[in-house]
Amino acid sequence: MSNRGLWLEGGTTFPDRTSRVLAVCFAAAWVLLIAARNWQPPVTSRLGCSTDPWDFLRIGETVEPSSLAFLVEAHCANAKYSSDGWIELSYGGGRVDVELRRLDIAGATYFQVVSIGGVTS
Repeated sequence: MSNRGLWLEGGTTFPDRTSRVLAVCFAAAWVLLIAARNWQPPVTSRLGCSTDPWDFLRIGETVEPSSLAFLVEAHCANAKYSSDGWIELSYGGGRVDVELRRLDIAGATYFQVVSIGGVTS
């Protein structure tokens, strides 16, 4: 049998066309996999919290200042810190105040969460 039976219209052989189709399918699957892994939920508001403050802060919890700032900034944009121990957050279209108590333990400064949204334990 001759090689002429393997030639298709367009001048390519059957294995060449199949490998190209498989390569395109593999590339598309790879792009979809990367897109799925890098997906992040949309932020509900650029001006407020994307997460309920009750989910990342606990009443009675004692944290150091840098950890508290990290937690708040990871979940909330434009948090307002006051010098008298309050953090003003915006969540769900409303204002949520977090009251803090300053603690000095072994020469280091910590903050204890006293209330969230006016609720205390």
